[in-house]
Amino acid sequence: MADDNYDDLYNSDVVASDGKKIGGVGQVYLDDKTGQPTWVTVKTGLFGTKENFVPLVHADIANGEIKVPYAEEVVKEAPTVDPDRHLDADEEADLYKYYGIETVPAPGTDRDEADADQADADQAGTGPNATQ
Repeated sequence: MADDNYDDLYNSDVVASDGKKIGGVGQVYLDDKTGQPTWVTVKTGLFGTKENFVPLVHADIANGEIKVPYAEEVVKEAPTVDPDRHLDADEEADLYKYYGIETVPAPGTDRDEADADQADADQAGTGPNATQ
């Protein structure tokens, strides 16, 4: 998504799987590695005073709407995360788990390197998964 289209996200409504509007977009969160939008917050509650995170990974974005494959209640009951600060890795993992999305570490991340080190150790017959 081009940078100039981020404004389009801010001006969009989030729509549930049944076509019902959940609320307007409050914040757009970009991936730390790629700079691409990965999450938005949806203004919910009385007068939009609450914001709930929803992933963009399976969303359809068009014509001022972000259609997500979740019911309104699923979005409204998502784990609470402060929308006014950076989304840390643990919070993001909790949200992905809540929405049933498996995450794969991006190439070059610490987790990716640790997994590669563990695979090397397993192949060498050492480490916690080795049989002796």
